[in-house]
Amino acid sequence: MDDQPGATIEGLTKRESEILRAIAQGLSAKEVAKQLQIAPRTVERHIDHIRLKTRTRNRSHMVAFAIANGLV
Repeated sequence: MDDQPGATIEGLTKRESEILRAIAQGLSAKEVAKQLQIAPRTVERHIDHIRLKTRTRNRSHMVAFAIANGLV
């Protein structure tokens, strides 16, 4: 786990965890961006960071990993 403030399970930040949950619910990056009032590109960058931290290949694998590990 990261030592940064607000870090959560598997070293994800609170924002990354929030985005992972939204993606797992089937929202697109654009929908997540609108919901969180941030740029879609920022959401995409968070998704890239989540995939790197979880060592997953794509969004589907990332969501399956999150479900299997009780993150969502």
